[in-house]
Amino acid sequence: MPSEPPDRRVRFSNLNWLGKSVYVGASVLRVAAKAIDRTADRVNRIAEESREAYLREVDPNIEDAKVIEETPREHRSSP
Repeated sequence: MPSEPPDRRVRFSNLNWLGKSVYVGASVLRVAAKAIDRTADRVNRIAEESREAYLREVDPNIEDAKVIEETPREHRSSP
């Protein structure tokens, strides 16, 4: 039976400058990925809610609006 792998946690204070750079870069990347994922989820939810609201309000018995007559507007000039 294989033994369990050792704990791979590394203390930040024990890393050299390259290790600290990689650690910080990976942390920033992880935070950015979570933010992008949450933003995408929110956009997807808004799009789905908009689609549902649109479909709920669509009535197949109502035709599109038609312009019956156009009349020019009188322009008022300021004194």
